Amino acid sequence: MFFGGYPITPASAILHHLTRLKEFGITTFQAEDEIAAICAAIGASYAGQLGVTSSSGPGIALKTEAIGLAVMTELPLVIINSQRGGPSTGLPTKTEQSDLYQAVYGRNGDAPLPVIAARSPADAFDCAIEAVRIATRYMTPVMLLTDGYIANAAEPWKVPDMLGYAPFPVTFAPEQAEGTEVLPYSRNDELARPWIRPGTPGLEHRIGGIEKAPGTGAIDYSPEAHAEMTRIRAAKVDGIIVPDQEVSLGETSGKLAVVGWGSTYGPIHQAVRRARLKGQDVSHIHIRHIAPMPANMAVLLRGFAHILVPEMNTGQLKTVLRDKYLVDARPLNKVSGQPFQIAEIAAAIDQALAGAT
Repeated sequence: MFFGGYPITPASAILHHLTRLKEFGITTFQAEDEIAAICAAIGASYAGQLGVTSSSGPGIALKTEAIGLAVMTELPLVIINSQRGGPSTGLPTKTEQSDLYQAVYGRNGDAPLPVIAARSPADAFDCAIEAVRIATRYMTPVMLLTDGYIANAAEPWKVPDMLGYAPFPVTFAPEQAEGTEVLPYSRNDELARPWIRPGTPGLEHRIGGIEKAPGTGAIDYSPEAHAEMTRIRAAKVDGIIVPDQEVSLGETSGKLAVVGWGSTYGPIHQAVRRARLKGQDVSHIHIRHIAPMPANMAVLLRGFAHILVPEMNTGQLKTVLRDKYLVDARPLNKVSGQPFQIAEIAAAIDQALAGAT
C-alpha cells in the first residue's frame, strides 16, 4: 500500500500512524501539497500498488481534479475525508458532516464514485476494508467519510479474527504475445477494466485524463464514445454490490424512522432506544453505503410514515434521499461544530411523532 498525504486537521493522524507500519509493506509519502499527494497515490495505483490519500474538506477540494483523473483512468484509489466545519478554512478543530455533497457530486463532469461513511472509530476498520474491496474489485476510486468527532475519538475495540473476512484477491492482466491488440478498457461482468502493471510484456498502452474509446482506450472525442463511456462509468458504480440496509434498532416499518449516517450513530441510537422504552413507534436506520445505496433502501424507507434525518450540516443526506427515493425526509440540522446530544434528537422524535397522523 502507498499512502500519499499532506498534513491537515483532523486528518493528519492517519499519516502519522501509517508511518509506523513499514513492516507491513506500507509506504508513506508526505508531499508538498494536496495535489501532489493524490497524484502520487494515483501513480502508485497505476504501478500496481493500492493508492490511498486523505485530507479534510479544503484538501479534498484541492484533490478534486485528480479524483476526476482517477475516475477517468478507472484506477483503484481510496480517498479518506475527515470532515470538519467549513467552508474554506472554516472550523479546523471542530466536527461537521458538511462534505456529503462534495463526496457524492463534487467533481466536474459526470464522475460518479462509491461513497462509504464510518459511524465510529471501531467501524472505521471494517469501512476501510470495504473501501479497498470495492476499489480493487471494480477498479474505481472510493471516498471514505469520517469526521473530526471520529478522527479524535477513542473506543474500546476487540481486534477481529481476520479469517472471518471474505478475501478479495487482486488479479493483474497477464502478459500477451507481441502484436496482440491491447484493450485496457475491456470489461468483465462487473464492468471493471483490467489492472495492467507497467512493464508487463505485450501490454503497452496509453492512459490519461482525455476521453477514451470504449475497449481500446485510445483518445476519442466523438459524441458516441463520450456518451458510451459516461454511461459505462455510471453503470459500473450503480452496479456495485453492497449489503442490504439493516435496521439498527426497531422494526422495518412503522410511524417514524430516524435515518442517520456517520458519527451521529451514537446519539441517534440512544435517543431511539429511550423513545422505544417509552412505547413510541420509532426505528433507527444508519447508512454506511451512501453511493450506491443498498438495493432495498427504497422499500425500507417507504415502510415508514415519517422520516427524520439528523445531520451535522444543513440537510445534505435529507436532500439525497428526497432526490433518489421521492420520500418526505425531514431534516434535523446542527452546524455548531459540536456533535448532537441525545436529548436534542429525543426532543425531535417527540415533536415528529406528535405531528404524525
